[in-house]
Amino acid sequence: MTELKAMKAVYCYFFPEVRPLLREVPHAIPGSMYLVTTPAEEVYKSLEQLFSPPLEIPATPEGYVNMDEIHVPITKRIVSAYLPLVPNLGDFKYNYPTSGSSEGIREVLKKIQTDGTKAINVLDGEYEGYSEYAKAYGIGVNSIEPDETDLRKLQSGVWFISNPSARDGNIIPNDLIRNLCDAGHRVVLDLAYVGATRPYEFDVSHENIPAVVMSFSKPYGVFRFRAGGFAFSRDEIPALYGNKWFKDTERLFDALKIAENLGPRKDGSTPLFEKYRNVQEEIVKELNKEFGLGMRLSDSFLLGHLTREDAEKLSHEQLELVKPFRRGSGYRFCLTPYFEERERGGRF
Repeated sequence: MTELKAMKAVYCYFFPEVRPLLREVPHAIPGSMYLVTTPAEEVYKSLEQLFSPPLEIPATPEGYVNMDEIHVPITKRIVSAYLPLVPNLGDFKYNYPTSGSSEGIREVLKKIQTDGTKAINVLDGEYEGYSEYAKAYGIGVNSIEPDETDLRKLQSGVWFISNPSARDGNIIPNDLIRNLCDAGHRVVLDLAYVGATRPYEFDVSHENIPAVVMSFSKPYGVFRFRAGGFAFSRDEIPALYGNKWFKDTERLFDALKIAENLGPRKDGSTPLFEKYRNVQEEIVKELNKEFGLGMRLSDSFLLGHLTREDAEKLSHEQLELVKPFRRGSGYRFCLTPYFEERERGGRF
């Protein structure tokens, strides 16, 4: 049996559509923007052609560019861009620019620990970062298999849940999240895969969702650039307050450029999903022809998956082949190497 080139970890494809946007941004930024005595109007005019409509540039009382607040209009525009997918994202009182979603996850964990939380709950096979960061802080982790557990009978606690799920790339129904919240659980939502699936409204309106983190790494392939990280919270996260000073402004511009050029349309569709869903289908079809796994399409176009029931039909040799890809009760396959092969071969 030949090699299965899928990846165990999810390293996103650095999409060709994103690359020119990341080159466009630095060319538009005037070096004078970083000087404390540059008029805000001068920066506004320099960036006027980069964004449509032009980006508001905050000013000090003296009329100089206020770099401490430049993330504010950017974040507002990001929230606006994502309204078709996350309608209530603007309801959170506090928001912070972060270096990807990992920084937000760490600081939310630290805050809930300070508030008295001793352990968190995660779905079995979830993103490993929750557990690793929690353990580093001395926070316990309960890994729960939802197919074998009546979630309604669990003692209320704090959950970290990715939606779409890092377990298999599939959308978790809002009802599951809502039922947990109604039962007294608090759910921190990680929207790292939002934008990489079909149109879907992710409900973050429940008061028992204390925080939401976002990342552009998965839907746009900018993992290596740390562009497009944000944390939204109902309560202040003191450790993130300093991010108003300690932030990468160019990466914030990158995030806005990506969101407004390749992000959600008004109907919730996204250009990259529309293009690459067909590529995903072709890849999975070819893998099933070669390996006979019965791999399924995940909602996220980066991934394929197998359920527990699918795995029960596999031969011993096939089970050994997919063993490294086990996530909870199923299996998850990152298809990025196959996307890259197709690009090199001029196949899309």
